[in-house]
Amino acid sequence: MAPAERRSRRVILLGCAAALALLARSSSNGFAFVPFPTSPEQPGELTSRRELLRAGVLGLTSTLLVEPSWGLCEGCKKGVTEPWVKDLNGNDDEIHLGGVEWEDVKVGTGAEPQRGNQIAIDFTIKANVREREVVVDKTTDKPKDFRFGIGQMLPGMDEGIRGMRTGGTRIMRIPGNLAFGPKVVPAAPGRSSIPAFTPVEVEVTLRAVPGADDVYQYGAVDKPSD
Repeated sequence: MAPAERRSRRVILLGCAAALALLARSSSNGFAFVPFPTSPEQPGELTSRRELLRAGVLGLTSTLLVEPSWGLCEGCKKGVTEPWVKDLNGNDDEIHLGGVEWEDVKVGTGAEPQRGNQIAIDFTIKANVREREVVVDKTTDKPKDFRFGIGQMLPGMDEGIRGMRTGGTRIMRIPGNLAFGPKVVPAAPGRSSIPAFTPVEVEVTLRAVPGADDVYQYGAVDKPSD
């Protein structure tokens, strides 16, 4: 047998072995499996070494790229906020209009803030400006205090925090009208100005609800274990 032919066979065998290994892993770990393509001339079987190698590569790529089927972390939820309708004084709520997409990253175990409560949060606000992701504001592990639900924060942050518990982390995709609205955020060192009605993505960790839970238990920044 010629050396070139032996090498070709080795490549085909290695490709098939890798594909079968990933198929076995996909069955046990919950990956959705995409079948290998078959020959159009003879459905159900591969008719040449070239087709076999191509099918193996395509199958490997499909298996690796398909999203795992287990979804969110245990106990995590996601959703879209609804309009709040009325403010704390019973008047029409004209700032909390709904439409914020949110998704839990970590579920908290402490108190759930009520409108009017003071809260301490860590957050990072990002926006895409001229095809660049820029950080608009960030607490850098120094939690800030806000009065929840009355418009001290971005209205979309109020909406997205609703239902969280202390110790939890949530990502929010906030439409422009619930972010900075018609205001232009001035340029700052390291970033450009943020145009009016720019949508933002915010990651929020609820550190404490003073008076409702133990601020010392939930207010400290999580530290990596030794």
